[in-house]
Amino acid sequence: MKITVIGSGNSGLIHAAKLFEKGIEVGVLKTSDYGNMSFFNKIAEKNEYDVVDLTNGGKEYTAKMSFITRDVKKAVEFADIMFVMTTTSQHEDVAQLIAPYVRDGQIIVLVPGYMGSLIFKKYIHKDVIYGECETTAYNGRIVDGKFVRITFYNPRNAVSVLPVSKGDYVIGLLSQCFDNTKYLRKNILESALHNPNMIVHPIGLLFSASRIEYSKGEFWMYREAFTPSVINVIKAFDVKKNEILNAFGCDSLDYFEAAKWRNTDDLSIPAMDVFHSFAESSNKGPSFIDHRYINEDVPMGLGLYISIGKVLGVDTSIQEAIMALASALLNKDLKSKSRTIQYLLGKDNVTKEDIVKAITE
Repeated sequence: MKITVIGSGNSGLIHAAKLFEKGIEVGVLKTSDYGNMSFFNKIAEKNEYDVVDLTNGGKEYTAKMSFITRDVKKAVEFADIMFVMTTTSQHEDVAQLIAPYVRDGQIIVLVPGYMGSLIFKKYIHKDVIYGECETTAYNGRIVDGKFVRITFYNPRNAVSVLPVSKGDYVIGLLSQCFDNTKYLRKNILESALHNPNMIVHPIGLLFSASRIEYSKGEFWMYREAFTPSVINVIKAFDVKKNEILNAFGCDSLDYFEAAKWRNTDDLSIPAMDVFHSFAESSNKGPSFIDHRYINEDVPMGLGLYISIGKVLGVDTSIQEAIMALASALLNKDLKSKSRTIQYLLGKDNVTKEDIVKAITE
């Protein structure tokens, strides 16, 4: 099995390192002209980088890649599986970039997805299987442009597969890549709505905007933002989210229970205890308002959610209010940048039946 990780940021390099540790041949493709350029140039010279893994007793090692490159043709043709670990707002660009080199039989996994498989299908006309994760298997970051530090491991990591008939096959392969990636969601819509970033990123930042600006870099979102009243907003969000999930045959699951399921081995622990424990281990930030927590998760996540909710006739007033306030906060029209179900399916008058077909076949 040969794997290309598309994206050389924090998540891409963390997961490439864990694949290397598994003994898998892995390469890294950088597709953008921004973000960690000096670090990328340094590690691309030797096709390797240093890792400190706090999820494995602080183990230090050098992750040796088959390549660290900007050569799209080389990276795509090498792979049996491609993990797309860019931001979801880059999906369109990545899909167009790799499309000429994709071949029948490859697997493309979007981490996370937000139903981005439907974008890739617009440009890739090959017999390809797609997977979508709702979050990453590991967390961490590049430290001071010197090494990659892995700080957190999700004991459970769920994936959806398109077409759904290939689910068991894909899970069998992905569980060889990451031990925790062996759980299957019903469809890519379920994975999209269980993406925790869609909920806590915009809510946490929106209700803490003045604190973020005032603190000048000394803000810890997961520790500070989620007071009882803000948690009430998350719970109200969840009520309508579960209405949408139920409409597509998926089980109800609120944010905090989903977080517990991902974040701890012991499911007997109360969900809020798990959340607070995760908060204590989380990184500082964000330190500014014009952040991907809004720029990505509002148009890509909430925009998708709102459009699906409207097809079903579900009340999306809370989500629309968050989008409107986030747009005002940044003085941007985030609604116009939204990833809607209409855009994904290429038609204005989308029905529930259209969505069911798109997330199944």
